Amino acid sequence: MNRSALFARDGYRCVYCGEVQDEEHLSVDHVQPRMRGGDGSQGNLVTACRGCNTRKAGRSLADFLAEEPETRRNFFTLARYVWPRHLRSVAEELARRGAVASPAELVEGVRGLRSSEAIADVVQIHDRVAPEKGSEGE
Repeated sequence: MNRSALFARDGYRCVYCGEVQDEEHLSVDHVQPRMRGGDGSQGNLVTACRGCNTRKAGRSLADFLAEEPETRRNFFTLARYVWPRHLRSVAEELARRGAVASPAELVEGVRGLRSSEAIADVVQIHDRVAPEKGSEGE
């Protein structure tokens, strides 16, 4: 898949920050980085703005998403063309790290699902929303 086709597929929207940008400000990101065995297939590629791609760098997707809840929510909302096996792997790793509520239920919920949309929906249901500072009656 060439860059222009990928950007068009993703609506010229960064799957991490959710912003629509001109093609010259976008880059191709590998969900599973090439340096970690990822390939150039369409199910391993997403559109990312240069800023988000730079922030992610060579980290695994789970590392990146575990640290940035808003980015995690954007990714599972927007990255609907990623191979289900990648999404399951990321969901399971997020559960192991405690980045989502009900980790055991999440892992059981994504096992056997074959569509990216279904997996993303289950992750969003279990995503842990961190309370805002000062909202817990300090």
